[in-house]
Amino acid sequence: MQTLISEENKNSVDLTTLEALLGSEARTKVFLVLFTNLGRMFYQRQVESATRLPLRAVQRELERLAQIGLIYQWKEGNRTWYQIDQNHPLVSILQSLVLKVCSPIDRLRSVINNNKSVRLAFYNSDKNQVIVVTTNGDTFPESIEGISISVITTNEFTEKMEQKNSEWITFLQGSVDLLGNREDFLWRIIENNKLNIPKGENVL
Repeated sequence: MQTLISEENKNSVDLTTLEALLGSEARTKVFLVLFTNLGRMFYQRQVESATRLPLRAVQRELERLAQIGLIYQWKEGNRTWYQIDQNHPLVSILQSLVLKVCSPIDRLRSVINNNKSVRLAFYNSDKNQVIVVTTNGDTFPESIEGISISVITTNEFTEKMEQKNSEWITFLQGSVDLLGNREDFLWRIIENNKLNIPKGENVL
């Protein structure tokens, strides 16, 4: 029997499609987080927070991924750490699938994560703008998928915070943390200024 597919649906790919392929909503959410934060080390509670899944569901999915060698796992003290094995032959295929169905801001985070000079990044949805803080002022496209991108150096970031630049502070107050690099010492400056900037969706 011939199946007719409309032109409208032929190229329609979304998270529902990925969920059907992976066979699990929990697995889809875990993949979405891991493959848009490629290169990051993480632990179970971070994935639980980013996916909003029960911890046991997160543990189950990470155990399966470790069993097939897609992620490394190791212990430091009482904490088990994980990281995607970027040399695994399926990683590029799986990341390509995830990036096709995720949101523009998730795809942008994936791009930013590839640049090792990036320290922090903030997304303000009202302005539809991302500000990226880098060590050396590396350039990015002025916009990606309609999202405006500005770059400042760590020195410029520190100066704006010390001066309590009102425009900068207002931007941060309306922003989310796009990368989750809370261990970076620059984040201490934000905390010292008593700014409460939540993590964005799917951020470790």
